[in-house]
Amino acid sequence: MKNPITYALALTLIMLSSIIQANMAKTQTSCIPHEQALTYACKVNLSVDTEPVSNAVISVSADMPSMPMAHNMRPIMAESVAGFAGQYEFVLVLEMAGNWRLVYNISSPFIDRLHEPLDIGTSNNPEEHKLSHDNTMADH
Repeated sequence: MKNPITYALALTLIMLSSIIQANMAKTQTSCIPHEQALTYACKVNLSVDTEPVSNAVISVSADMPSMPMAHNMRPIMAESVAGFAGQYEFVLVLEMAGNWRLVYNISSPFIDRLHEPLDIGTSNNPEEHKLSHDNTMADH
């Protein structure tokens, strides 16, 4: 081993990275078609380290990664669902079908921004309009 200090530092950084990622906030969103076309009733579960986060302040917006700045949804507030810890609901109104990215801005009890990709209405199969993803990406 040429430089044990460099090796020890790299190992420490890898371990710290794993610890930090284990405590990151995560979302799991599910949406079902609502009253109008391209309108969805959505619920999101917010958790940190598998524990639900209640009393959070969350705004939700959406954009299309394939068309930057062309299709963006204004932020709306997600409301907590009574009796369900860590669960929030909102109505998603989009401009067109396609691949969208939900952006969750959390301002309390901690500050974070989470991204969740959603594929909306690209199939004629009504079952595929039911959305459910839990592959959260965070801005850390």
